[in-house]
Amino acid sequence: MAIHAHVGRLLVHQLALEVAAESVKLADRINGPGAAKRADQLVRAAISIPSNIAEACGRGTLAEFRRFLVYARGSAQELRTHLEIARRVDPEQQAQIKRLESRVALVIKMLGRLYENPPKTS
Repeated sequence: MAIHAHVGRLLVHQLALEVAAESVKLADRINGPGAAKRADQLVRAAISIPSNIAEACGRGTLAEFRRFLVYARGSAQELRTHLEIARRVDPEQQAQIKRLESRVALVIKMLGRLYENPPKTS
């Protein structure tokens, strides 16, 4: 059965794009030991979330759709870890990072709901 999901209509994708953009901006301001490497990993994880959601929508079957949602959720968990490290190392960014962490938590929750309640198949 083919799944019908339009990535532009998924709120989780829109939120994941916003989180990715904010993460890229944050990466420019990361300080402390290994800042460049940590910033790179943060950006890679952040960009992977909406990319995997989009790829899920481009797949044909429910199983493939769900598999890529799981990848997106894994990247979101990775991003949450990078944000926590950044917050602990660079307290000056703490308020912005906490806000971003809460948005990532929402993305994770939304991905779980989409996994459990995917778009209709035909």
